[in-house]
Amino acid sequence: MENFNHIAGSIAEDAVQYALQNGTVLDYTRESANSVDTFLGAIHDNLDRYNGSEGAKSLWNAAVLFGTYIGEMLLRSGLSEKGFVWVDDDGIPILGIPGSQTAVSPITKAHKRILNGTEDSMKSFVDVVFSAVNGELPKTGVLRVPDVETASGEKIERIVFNESDYYISLVAEGKEDFVIFKSHDGFFQFYGVGNQFVCEAWFQLSGRRAYALINPDCTNTGRVSLVTPFGKYTPRERDIISLKQLKEAAQEYFSNLEEADFLAKVPHEKIEM
Repeated sequence: MENFNHIAGSIAEDAVQYALQNGTVLDYTRESANSVDTFLGAIHDNLDRYNGSEGAKSLWNAAVLFGTYIGEMLLRSGLSEKGFVWVDDDGIPILGIPGSQTAVSPITKAHKRILNGTEDSMKSFVDVVFSAVNGELPKTGVLRVPDVETASGEKIERIVFNESDYYISLVAEGKEDFVIFKSHDGFFQFYGVGNQFVCEAWFQLSGRRAYALINPDCTNTGRVSLVTPFGKYTPRERDIISLKQLKEAAQEYFSNLEEADFLAKVPHEKIEM
């Protein structure tokens, strides 16, 4: 996205001037993310004023304005030296290293901050980005931010754990046949209905590996009938997990960035490829 690299600085300066007109200085320091949180928080508190397509466009424009500022601040604060530039991600400018899967999306995050409120804090986002690029992220305690894909074809980028319950409920209530959480190193998929689900986790950074999540209290490996909106299946009885177990496994998937750490927390059996 060569053109956006040329205009991003100008967009960021527009954010600086807007803030200055409202008595706030945005000085491209890490701490200025707090001020951006304040501006986006004010928009969130008045979402009822943004109706229809024009309202949605205004919200997105605000996200582009302040998300670009955050991106430029990150670049000036060390990301540029590590090879980050603005790149295209399906039409949305993000910060990435060309030829690498390493990327962050300040504009998308700003949009989520507007829509979701403080749970998508820009300050927290900036802190996590700096920790990640400096190699300071712990293996656990940091949430994955995968994309989600539903059986009906809906695709949503970069959801966080507190949004996962909604997509799980779509399957549990029979509104979707299956849902897949896609991350950089594989995916987490499940189907079922009510209180019976089959779930698998796939990892594919250095070879392809798949694991069936199992009910540790069940020893029956015989085949049983499982009827879902997606069709009729005959998984092993041991492979059918409850809604509670599915939610616990999803939490571990979002919370453990390493395959080994996730597997240590979730009862599973390897699927022979």
